[in-house]
Amino acid sequence: MSSDRSAPTPEHLRAWLSAAPARITDLRRALHERDRLGQELSRIRREVRRLKAVGWGVLGLLGLIALPTAVAVSRVLFPAEVDEIRARRFTVVDDRGTTRVQLGLVGEEGSVLELADSRGTRRAAIAVRPNGAAAIEMLGEERRPRVTLDVSPDGSPRLELRGQDGMSAVTVGVGRDGAAHVMLVDQHGQHRSALTITPGGSPGLTLNDETGTPRLGLAVAPDDWSQIDLYDRAGALRLGLSVSPQGAPVIGFDDNAGRRRILIGLLLDGKPTLDFFDQRGVARFLMSLRAAGTPRLIAVGSKRQIIWEAP
Repeated sequence: MSSDRSAPTPEHLRAWLSAAPARITDLRRALHERDRLGQELSRIRREVRRLKAVGWGVLGLLGLIALPTAVAVSRVLFPAEVDEIRARRFTVVDDRGTTRVQLGLVGEEGSVLELADSRGTRRAAIAVRPNGAAAIEMLGEERRPRVTLDVSPDGSPRLELRGQDGMSAVTVGVGRDGAAHVMLVDQHGQHRSALTITPGGSPGLTLNDETGTPRLGLAVAPDDWSQIDLYDRAGALRLGLSVSPQGAPVIGFDDNAGRRRILIGLLLDGKPTLDFFDQRGVARFLMSLRAAGTPRLIAVGSKRQIIWEAP
């Protein structure tokens, strides 16, 4: 069988054989380097697998740590049930951004709740002042208080109704001692009427003129005397009408100094009497009827002794 390639010459064979040891050495080095690279690749693969395992462990640990925190945050942001929310101030606004409700602390740690209308105008407020007094206030469209309910630190309540100008018109109150009153004020701020009840339960009504001076008084005294008093423009008592608990009527006339000068009445037995008094309030002249119907006159001296009597 013939071949196109020519046989190697002896020189080529010698050259190839002389280079063979070096090639074998290079081949061994290449094989050794391949083994080394294979071992390094295996080590890297083992390291990657180990790092993956560690990474998954760390992620699991972080998940265990973050889960309670996420649950707590979700409960705060999206609470299914909250027992208490603590803050120093709350503000509620409507869809247009208008403040409608404010709740918070004011002044020296007083507290207030304010309610506003759709225009943001304050219309109602509930406040507790630093001294312990509590108040409820309602305002009109003109932004002036119209109704005010106060409770003082000692527990005494007071209700005040105001006119459109903001001036007090009606005041209702109860004192710490139990005394109650209703006061009416005119458009000029003058007290015109007062209905009172004393701590003992005795009622009284006073009517004042345009200057605030008492002109008429009605009362039931603690001893059950009923009384009507008429005053002059200076506030002095000038005429008094009363009825005793036993039913005896009396009319008294006083001078401009408030001293009783004349007394007209019926005694308990129904006998009429007319008495005149001096400046000191001493009865000096008395007129009455005896049981038989005959008149009786008595004159009294400065030392309260009878100096004349008839018949």
